[in-house]
Amino acid sequence: MNNGRCSIPTVAILLGILCIFSSGSAYSGQTERIIALPEIESPRQIVIEKGRVYFVDRRDVVVYNLSDGRFLKKIGKLGQGPGEFSRGPRRLSVVGDRLIVKDVLSFECFSLEGIHTGWIKEPVSIAFYPFLPVGSNFVGFPMLRNDDGSLAGPSGRIYDSNLKLKRKFFGELPAFPPAPPPPGRAKSRGRSDKLLIRDYGDYTVYGDRIYIADSRRGFSISVFDENGILLHEIKHPVDKVKVPKSFVDEIVKEWKASKDWQTNYSHVNPVVPEYFPALIDFKIDRGRICALTAAKKDDLYEIIVMDLEGKIQGRAFRFPLQPNFEIPSFNGFKYDIEGNKLVWFDYNEDKETYELHIR
Repeated sequence: MNNGRCSIPTVAILLGILCIFSSGSAYSGQTERIIALPEIESPRQIVIEKGRVYFVDRRDVVVYNLSDGRFLKKIGKLGQGPGEFSRGPRRLSVVGDRLIVKDVLSFECFSLEGIHTGWIKEPVSIAFYPFLPVGSNFVGFPMLRNDDGSLAGPSGRIYDSNLKLKRKFFGELPAFPPAPPPPGRAKSRGRSDKLLIRDYGDYTVYGDRIYIADSRRGFSISVFDENGILLHEIKHPVDKVKVPKSFVDEIVKEWKASKDWQTNYSHVNPVVPEYFPALIDFKIDRGRICALTAAKKDDLYEIIVMDLEGKIQGRAFRFPLQPNFEIPSFNGFKYDIEGNKLVWFDYNEDKETYELHIR
């Protein structure tokens, strides 16, 4: 730690996935283990690293042992002091042997064992995406204001070791849907369109390279060096997946059964594009890129595995969760992979507790 800032080694940056896939059915026939998580209140994200399961919860980061599901500890708490979160942790990234946890205007740093080691002050407000070291620099995607005061999409920025802006790069990632109106705010008359399927965009850092996925370009992952210079783009032709009419019907059925039907949904007109995005999530580790697509078979979604240059090593239908198509950047929050194990969390309504699923 130096001057209150986190000491971060310039090694592989892991966003919580260990991708070891083959072209075969690695999960078929395996028994699914389910472990109760009574310590969890309202999880936002799951990350697995070196046999530990880290949950970004409402107040803190909760840690379990993956092998037996044993509760280990809680990291941080609500507060304003070192290692505390003013409004609860938002997002977790693993950087070498450090946990980088996003707070409102800063990133708190911990060892994998949960010892607080420092913090990183945001150079500008980075509302959603992580702020990560890459080589001797940092990379972030802040959401800035346009000249007219409107909120622009998250745009790429490279900062030097002193957190000074060094370079703009890439442009903007796909925009998020607008926030719902505050409770009690009068609705405008008439029906407004609500887009139910949006383009996917997210980024991560691996080694000294930045990988940025953008489904507006199809199946596309652009690779940049630590200074934001484009090295190459990974692109693959994939079959387009048409959006079935039943997709809208099922969502409208859920809306009408919701207690929020009159306040949030009765005045909107659901809109979908003709096709799903070609790419809806990706993660990197151990020299492999794992990309999730909208292709579906037997209620499982497709994962394509590539090397770091983009050469396809395998593809199979093995992802069991329903993707979030309205905010696809949230897809990576609910699951992770350790070796050949797919791990996710879900809420058991009957037992009124969250559960860890390992398959």
